[in-house]
Order: sequence, then C-alpha cells, then structure tokens
Amino acid sequence: MTVLLKESASTTESVEKSLTIFAEAVELSSDLEIIGTALPNGEEVFVIRDYSKTEGIEGAYVEVSIDEIVQKVTDTDKAQEFINVIQNVRKPIVLEGITRIVGYYSRMSNWNKSKVGELRDRHSKNYALGGQSPVFEEDRDTYVNNL
Repeated sequence: MTVLLKESASTTESVEKSLTIFAEAVELSSDLEIIGTALPNGEEVFVIRDYSKTEGIEGAYVEVSIDEIVQKVTDTDKAQEFINVIQNVRKPIVLEGITRIVGYYSRMSNWNKSKVGELRDRHSKNYALGGQSPVFEEDRDTYVNNL
C-alpha cells in the first residue's frame, strides 16, 4: 500500500512539473496566453489564445491536450519546442524529388533538360500502374514543370 502511495505521489509531482513548465513557457511568450481549459471530446485541453494570428480560417485559439503536454514536456527546452510548434515557428521541410527512369534512382534537381522532358512525356501518357493516378499527382506536376 505504501509503495502505491509513493508511485502515485511521484506521478502527481511529474504531472504538476510538466504543466508548470509549460505554463511558464506560455507566460514568457509575448503572443500566447492560456485562456482556460475545455472538454471538447471528453479530453481536457488547454485553450490558448495566439495574439499573432487573427480570427479566421486558422483561428486565433489553439487547443492543446493536457495529456500531450504531460507526456512531451519534461524540461524548458521541450516546452519551447512545443511553443514553437503552436506558433508555427519551425524550419520548413525541404523535399527533393527522386525518381527512377533508366534503371537507377537519381535526384531530379540535377537533371538536364532532356531528362526532364522524358519525365514529362512519360507522365503525360499516364504510366501509373493499373491506370490509377498517383496520390500526389498535382504536386509532382508542379515540381516537374518547375525544373
């Protein structure tokens, strides 16, 4: 019984620590403010107001699951990473097109005009398996046309 009480106390302390670290990180941000909590789907969330965004499609309010905060925020660095995700302050993801035309895989960024033309020709004839279009066909078309 004593062991269960100690485990329960340590769990409570770690939850309180994570929530305190997160709340302090939000307070240090000039654009964020914790408005309160809500239970949208039976799960408790923090409602955070982002003053850098206007109310519109993206919205100025962000809901963050308390369970997610407890699981991921263990120190101030993790809290700052969490805040950066909320504010969308991250390095962009850069993808490179890699494909296989002549039997080996290569990056499309270093292709000559002839190779790019070959890819366009193959794509326009719909060489997809079973006549189905690839999932990201529009993105691929845009990428190939910008080479």
